[in-house]
This record gives sequence, C-alpha cells and structure tokens, in this order.
Amino acid sequence: MVSGRHNAESELKKLEDFQDSSDRHEGWRYLIDRTELKAGTDPAEATRHRQAELEARESKAMKEIKTPLISSRDPQE
Repeated sequence: MVSGRHNAESELKKLEDFQDSSDRHEGWRYLIDRTELKAGTDPAEATRHRQAELEARESKAMKEIKTPLISSRDPQE
C-alpha cells in the first residue's frame, strides 16, 4: 500500500531526526525489524535473542552453500 509505505518512511524520518548526531556519525541507526519480542524486553536479552537468530540464519546459509567435494578419480580405476 502506498500510504502505508509513505507513513513508514515518515516515521523512520522522525526517528532519524530524533537520533543524536554523534550516533548518526558513528553509524548507529534505529533498526526496525519484525520480532516476536514483547515491547519493553530487557535490551540485553533482546540483543542475545537477535544474535541467536542471526547465528541461526548464518548457519543455515552456510549449510546451503556447501557443496560436497567430488573426487577427480574415477572409482572404476
């Protein structure tokens, strides 16, 4: 929906305007992502949860890109 996207971009702009300039300079950004965490979750717990999700995604991706080694020898030799 166009209006939904416009509203989301508007809210993101508000967040960026609210952000401290030193944080922006250092590369820190507010992240808007889907999560099952409840509002008010302890920040350290939320970080651990996101890190575990990231590691699970990376592990899955690594398993998907690994290809079995194929022997160059003919097994009938």
